[in-house]
Amino acid sequence: MLIWSNLLQPIRSRQTESVPKSPNDNRSPFKKDFDTVCNSTILRRLQDKAQVFPLEKEDYARTRLTHSIEVMSICESLGYQAISIILSKDEKYISESKDKENETKKLINDIPFILKTAALLHDMGNPPFGHLGEEVIGEWFRKNLGKLSFNSDKELVFNSSSEPKETLEYLFKGSYAEDLKHFEGNAQLLRLVTKLCFVVDDNGMNLSFPVMASFIKYPTASTRIDKNAGLLTKKMGYFSAEQEIFKNITSKLGLKNCRHPLAYLLEAADDIAYLTADIEDAHRKGLISLKTITDYFEEQKEDKLVSRVLDAIQSYIKKAQELGYEDEEDYVVHRIRVLIKGLMIDSMNDALNNVYDLIMQGEFNDELINVSSACCIAKTLRKIEKDNIYYCSHILKTKTQAIAVLNKLLDVYVPAIVNWNEKSDANSDKPNNLLYLSLSKNYRYICQVANQKYKDKSMDELQPKELENYIYNKILLVTDQISGMTDSHALTVYRTITANSVT
Repeated sequence: MLIWSNLLQPIRSRQTESVPKSPNDNRSPFKKDFDTVCNSTILRRLQDKAQVFPLEKEDYARTRLTHSIEVMSICESLGYQAISIILSKDEKYISESKDKENETKKLINDIPFILKTAALLHDMGNPPFGHLGEEVIGEWFRKNLGKLSFNSDKELVFNSSSEPKETLEYLFKGSYAEDLKHFEGNAQLLRLVTKLCFVVDDNGMNLSFPVMASFIKYPTASTRIDKNAGLLTKKMGYFSAEQEIFKNITSKLGLKNCRHPLAYLLEAADDIAYLTADIEDAHRKGLISLKTITDYFEEQKEDKLVSRVLDAIQSYIKKAQELGYEDEEDYVVHRIRVLIKGLMIDSMNDALNNVYDLIMQGEFNDELINVSSACCIAKTLRKIEKDNIYYCSHILKTKTQAIAVLNKLLDVYVPAIVNWNEKSDANSDKPNNLLYLSLSKNYRYICQVANQKYKDKSMDELQPKELENYIYNKILLVTDQISGMTDSHALTVYRTITANSVT
């Protein structure tokens, strides 16, 4: 059973303050987390990461940053709804001790801040070009781990004729190989905030455990992915490199193998935000019309909420005509987006209320939106987007570019960084060194710390497990760098390494 007095403990990896606390600083622990995230470099980078339309030149389409702000707004609403539900339910979920009840209830009132912070964070681990980027990175490793092997000079090279036992596929065998083959932005986010975002020390942002637990969608290792076993094992939630961090978070919060209850609310807010916003952006780009939207909803008109949407469309058309609005469709689609978003937010209240006990018992293995009264609206919006948006000619063109860009970056950087040797390559114009120096100093530092124990050993001197760890950490350096790139920066680096644009 999950208990809020455990779930909301504002503990961190480093409990001491990084700077002396001002007497006038009355912020809660979770407000401090929010401020830390708001002032982070990685939040600013989201402005140049695509939501749906990669390398978009127009300024009205959502980016990952504007999407995250919209998710944050919805999260706050869902958070206030959740407070009422939590406080109205069985007090056995509040605290095991009467002495902690009042303190826990104060923490419960901070749930909106926890969710707002998690909302700003939730997409920061995504590579360039959205979810396509995740798939391209995973696919590259699925194709190439069995082709990468060390030659007689102990250099990693592509060799399709290598003996299986000579390849990285064989060297990594279990979790390391699966981590790379199933690259996941959510797992990268945990790595980013605990290590790569080097704010003060090697604890990264040093965020509170409840905030981090709220964005861990899949409490599952890469070796235990099972898409047929339900939502929680659909994807991995952490890399092997962060396994101990993950275990520490879940142990301290009493989560075991369960999702944090707030993760369901963050997921719902994310779904509501993108399902409604993508329709509006696609309409502005001329990919769908009001008739398209209406026709899809007409197919589900027996549903109560869908019927309300259809009635509202007709009402908004009349209103636009009365106002003499120049772009009638634009007016209606915008109003419909706002209406649908409100209906979906309201539906989450009843959904959470209905499954609350299952969540707190660790027995709920579905999305809130799927058990809500808005499930039919969500299914209809997903169908519109799949049929008319995600594979339109405009997006296909930029997706094709993205595939070429990411594959080339991996082709060049993986062997170069694995082969880089501090003793022979540092302070030289060797290609491996130049490519190594082009990577983030923070990310290089994290890799150096991870491989510090192997610093004085040659490749021949490393034991099999040591060699496996050493190479895994170097490859993570590459995926760290690439996943941290914005869309336009990835394209710029691609052009640089292919000499297509030398200035």
